[in-house]
Amino acid sequence: MARVLLGITDRFSARGQVIGTAIALLCVSFLLTAYSSRHPEVAQVGSVVVGEAVAPFGSALEAAKDGTSAAWSRYVHLSGVSIENDQLKQRLARAEGDLASMSEIGRENARLRELLRFSSEAGVAGVAASVVGSDPSGWVRGALINRGTSSGVDIGMAVVTPQGVIGQVVAASPDTARVLLITDHSSGVDAIVQSSRVRGVLQGAGASGCELRFVTKDAAIKLGDLVVTSGLDRVYPKGLVLGTVAALSSSGPGLFQAVSVKPSADVQRAEEVLVVGVPKHLDPSIPGGASR
Repeated sequence: MARVLLGITDRFSARGQVIGTAIALLCVSFLLTAYSSRHPEVAQVGSVVVGEAVAPFGSALEAAKDGTSAAWSRYVHLSGVSIENDQLKQRLARAEGDLASMSEIGRENARLRELLRFSSEAGVAGVAASVVGSDPSGWVRGALINRGTSSGVDIGMAVVTPQGVIGQVVAASPDTARVLLITDHSSGVDAIVQSSRVRGVLQGAGASGCELRFVTKDAAIKLGDLVVTSGLDRVYPKGLVLGTVAALSSSGPGLFQAVSVKPSADVQRAEEVLVVGVPKHLDPSIPGGASR
């Protein structure tokens, strides 16, 4: 009980001290106000002293404010520069993409012009097409082109480039056609050596190119000779370039020599081709070359 009374007494004592201090400060305030009204010069001195005392804090606050404002301005500026930099990078990437596309279109146009010039100079009319893929079966060396029966392309037509023969059409749909390349083992082209007029059959040899088969060992043929189509197989017009003699060997058994031929056209990398047929007035199946 005594402890409780002592706690209540201490609490009232502390509250009294607070109230007394507040009353004292209020009295001092009244006295200073009255004195300042009678002696204004003292109030001015106090104001100066207080101002001088507070001035450093004001300067520091203003400096901090200016520093914060400058830092914020730099942040905003750098953010703007970063955004502008990203925009410039995007514009540059688009410009580079457009330039690459224009360059590719220019090259394609140049190849098409060359193809048209070849068609005119060789006197063969045909359908221009683009190679859009390789043979999907993977079992043969072939290519897929983006023209079909709706464009006049049909089975048995020859596929050529200005550099030389590529192959022949072996399957056709309305919009696409499959081409058997001359390097495929199942391909055969009736050919002739241009200089000596020696005939043979150009057969595909896979990655190694082609072979000119059925050339006798006594035939006049040498390295570098140009091999062209004979026009007698009813597929390829006469005189189209096939390739050049790359190797000769007559040491083997039998009547024929081994003749390797390097195709003049890059059959695996052709992009634009011309699909042509044997002109009807030159069709060897028609006696005398008469038109049908």
